[in-house]
Amino acid sequence: MRYVKIENAQQGMKLAYNMYDSAGHTLICSGSILTDSYIKRLSEYGFDGVYITDELSDDIDIQPIISPKLRTEGLVSVRESNIDKCRNVAKEIVTQVLNKGALSLDLTDLRSFDGYTYAHSVNVAVLSCIIGFGMNLKDDALEQLVMAGLLHDLGKLVIPQEILNKKGRLTPDEYEVMKTHSTLSYEIIKERWDISAQVKAAVLYHHENVDGSGYPDGIEFENMTIFTRILHVADVYDALVSKRPYKAPYSPYEACEYLMGAGGIMFDPKVVEALLLYVPFYPKGTQVKLSDGRDAIIVENSGKRNLRPLLRLMDRTMLDLQDPANYNITILHGANEEVTDPSIAEEERKKMIVPYRKYRIMIIDDMLINLHALRGFLQNNYFLDLVTSPRQALLQLKRQTEPDLIILDMDMPEMSGIETAEKINGILGGSVPILFVVENNDRGVMAKCRRAGAAGFIVRPYKPAYVKAEIKRILMGRSVAE
Repeated sequence: MRYVKIENAQQGMKLAYNMYDSAGHTLICSGSILTDSYIKRLSEYGFDGVYITDELSDDIDIQPIISPKLRTEGLVSVRESNIDKCRNVAKEIVTQVLNKGALSLDLTDLRSFDGYTYAHSVNVAVLSCIIGFGMNLKDDALEQLVMAGLLHDLGKLVIPQEILNKKGRLTPDEYEVMKTHSTLSYEIIKERWDISAQVKAAVLYHHENVDGSGYPDGIEFENMTIFTRILHVADVYDALVSKRPYKAPYSPYEACEYLMGAGGIMFDPKVVEALLLYVPFYPKGTQVKLSDGRDAIIVENSGKRNLRPLLRLMDRTMLDLQDPANYNITILHGANEEVTDPSIAEEERKKMIVPYRKYRIMIIDDMLINLHALRGFLQNNYFLDLVTSPRQALLQLKRQTEPDLIILDMDMPEMSGIETAEKINGILGGSVPILFVVENNDRGVMAKCRRAGAAGFIVRPYKPAYVKAEIKRILMGRSVAE
């Protein structure tokens, strides 16, 4: 079987996987032959693609982590806010995951727009279970964790649909309403004596970041339970790879890059590492574009093949990217992907009511190689002032129009990042946000940066997807990602 984007689906193709509506009812059965009317109907429902089987892919076997029947039960339980049913579903999810043996998140979730909240909750529950398994949590702890995943977005069921699925910008007031969903979820379950305190805390705090920049209470790593840290990673990963009315999905590779780039800032790096054990960058059955211009389908991607998978070209020739003879060939992107900055897909959502303009960023770093690295993936979107000396930067800030953002290296020989930030704030009155560059996730260093008024952190080596998204967040006045 292989995955085909809905715009590339053709009449006569044979479905390899059932298609379900938001209530878990089967729309089209596996084995059905696609017709133009089927394709039109699936597109109207908001499906991004379908799995088909043909001679090119009939030997590629992709199994779901949980059964379609259990997924449907989960969807219904969340939609009905039936906590007792959610508990039974949580137990069965743990049983099926643990019985699976070899775990790999190859199967792309097929969902419609209107069923996002329910499907997302089930996906987050499954992802949390897999992460917890990778972190050696016991069975009873896994059941509690999965329960938190199923319940974490119950509050969204009372958020107005016009806000939840808005295709355009959220106004600041609408965004504040959206942010209440974690507290609303907690309010629904807080009086339940049969739900553990850990589950309740995870539901309430699943949008908290380990550096204290999240919501609703801005708690830091020390005050976050392992359930909270796992749920946060699972929630963001599934949100990134999901298609929504206002954004295209990230590829698994882009989503993983984002998570890694935010390790120690938004996420617990150990939790991210546990997820990456089971998330293939290039899922089986997906079609990719190669650096030599050819298209291919992923056949095998496990273990060491995660970055250099076994491929089948469209003429059925096999191509092993691990073969030294093929080291000059790389995967560029999905064959049918729009190749854009992954943060641009969410631009309308993130910029709220701020009119579009090209922002100016000053980057201060004494190492030219670091300046060039940032320039390489930022210069198309921003005006950049590259400065190699803190003193030069201070002089420039006194004489020229102030930038919209300053990216400041923490460790420079002439003057430390903290001292430089203090002098910058003395000149500009704290009006320009400062994004600190740090060498690692040392929490003592980050605490010093926060006291100096840091708007955020990025860690070298740079993860472009995360750096771009973090810049967008700061420039648009957002405290955290949704």
